[in-house]
Amino acid sequence: MTLLLAMLFAVSQSYAYVLAPSMGAMRSQVSRADVSMGANSGQKCQMTGRGPNNANSISFSHRVSSRKQAINLHAKKYYSPELNGWIRMKLACRTMKTIDKYGIDKTAKKYGVDLNKYKISTSNPPATA
Repeated sequence: MTLLLAMLFAVSQSYAYVLAPSMGAMRSQVSRADVSMGANSGQKCQMTGRGPNNANSISFSHRVSSRKQAINLHAKKYYSPELNGWIRMKLACRTMKTIDKYGIDKTAKKYGVDLNKYKISTSNPPATA
């Protein structure tokens, strides 16, 4: 009886690799959206998509280690005449200069951004001085 159990165990072990999915197959099932991108994943301009820059830190002994150069982001509120409402976005300062030059609606059209996603209210427009 023990011989029969030993043979059954040996056969089941030899077929175990056929039944179990491979690691490559399991990795391919995980989408990129499910994987966390790290500490700087939220550090992106919501208009242009500009994110942190990859850079190197170079020590006195000239050892090189990689680091991130953070983007200059600020939360900003704009009034959109087309939407007749206020919009709040996290924007890079370079993008703010572009918005000051062309306006929020033209800039959003240029970069293909739907401003309805960032709309916060439909209150009165800002007072002009």
